Amino acid sequence: MTMILPAILWLYALTLGTWLFYLAIMRLRQAREDGKLTGTSKFFGYQLLIPGLVLDTLFNWIVGTICFAEIPKEFLFTARCERWLNSDTWRGSVARFFCRQLLDPFDMGGRHCG
Repeated sequence: MTMILPAILWLYALTLGTWLFYLAIMRLRQAREDGKLTGTSKFFGYQLLIPGLVLDTLFNWIVGTICFAEIPKEFLFTARCERWLNSDTWRGSVARFFCRQLLDPFDMGGRHCG
């Protein structure tokens, strides 16, 4: 029982941290496309890419494995969601939840998945 709460808190922190990096990277992408990314913002912003990829990979392998009840075939979580997105299974519902609630609304194109 004493190990469950720290594990839940760690998973929550991983989820929140990964999502925060996603939000930052999507905003950097939008600034770049709008021509507003300065040299200074590139210097600091591009340093988020590597830790963001590491977090996304950890999230995919840990939280994604729990949520989808399978070992990932993909490197990044979005690719896993895209694989299940059009499925009529419960895994498709999980993929649609993540895409529609946490990813798509914050992609400048309005659709991050699929």
